[in-house]
Amino acid sequence: MKINKSLFLVILGLFLASAASAQDDHSHGNEPFTAGEFKAGETMLHHVLDTHNWHITDYPVGKNEKGERLYKALEIPLPWLFYSSEYGMQFYLSTEKLLASGHYEVHHEKVYHKGEHDHGHDEHADESHDEHSDEAHDEHTEAEHAHGQGKIYDFSPTKTVVQMILILGILIWVMTRVAKGYKKNVGRAPKGIQSFIEPVILFVRDEIARPYLGEKSARFLPYLLTLFFFIWFSNLFGIMPFNSNIMGNISITFTLALFTFFIVQFNGTKDYWQHIFAMPGVPKPLWLLITPIELFGVFTKPIALMIRLFANIAAGHFMILALVSLIFIMGKGGESLGGALGIMPLSVAFTIFIFCLEVIVGAVQAYVFVLLTAVFLGQALAKHDHH
Repeated sequence: MKINKSLFLVILGLFLASAASAQDDHSHGNEPFTAGEFKAGETMLHHVLDTHNWHITDYPVGKNEKGERLYKALEIPLPWLFYSSEYGMQFYLSTEKLLASGHYEVHHEKVYHKGEHDHGHDEHADESHDEHSDEAHDEHTEAEHAHGQGKIYDFSPTKTVVQMILILGILIWVMTRVAKGYKKNVGRAPKGIQSFIEPVILFVRDEIARPYLGEKSARFLPYLLTLFFFIWFSNLFGIMPFNSNIMGNISITFTLALFTFFIVQFNGTKDYWQHIFAMPGVPKPLWLLITPIELFGVFTKPIALMIRLFANIAAGHFMILALVSLIFIMGKGGESLGGALGIMPLSVAFTIFIFCLEVIVGAVQAYVFVLLTAVFLGQALAKHDHH
């Protein structure tokens, strides 16, 4: 019964999140806004893109003069922290306070000096304006430019950053509990959370680290375990309602792949580099052909790690969102209740199936990333006998 309730809450959360993102724009702050036409593509992109607020849902607050239902966004604002070449270091607790300063504007989650974002658009203005309009436009542009258009270096924590901090806190709590369990249960069977985490640790050690790294497995085991649990926990929390999809952000998978790339290269043995730049047993003229290929492979390996993890996790989220969006598409934005109710059973059934599949995929992708990292490290650490 508890499982059924959990599944119901997950689907309900997905519906609420999808309904919330069906609005045209979520940067309304406390101002009421109309729902507008539901656009599935924009809805899905909004879920996977990073933002400077933690949007939960939208709730109705009445109707306007035209009879259109008005909504307000229920969200947790995230602070803005950036350096402006005009005004120095800046800190604002929310986007509303940032805009209220009168010095900045926000477009697509990026902060600009007031009027700066319009310059790029003005350059491509319609050439059909008459000469008088062009002159007025040029004067307006020059006046804005005279105000100053400096650079902004943004250090603001986004939803992805906050989610990573939450995952870090959860991992510290879990691993601290496991470490205490080891101390208390010396010589006895593990209990509680230790009994769940210990088999995973042993699996990474015995099935990944030792087979591919041999005697040096203990040296790299902390890194492999950190990778596995960070990716796994991020994937698990990413499919829960009101959480951010960390591994669906390619900048995160790029960073993880970059860590692996540097660790592999810095630990490469003499034999490893010799097989790249001077392949033993191969005639020297062929080095001109083989060396570029081997060197190219050095960079394609981390790229494959990055894209594989990102694509698999993002694809699952897109599939779930597409299935949920069918309810709103068939319901025609609330105009056709019969259409929404007709497709809902099928949509919910497939959503639950994909959700369960994503639970498995999240663990599998963590395993694949760590396994390939161990394989690449094993290749870099290997020593060869060329006699």
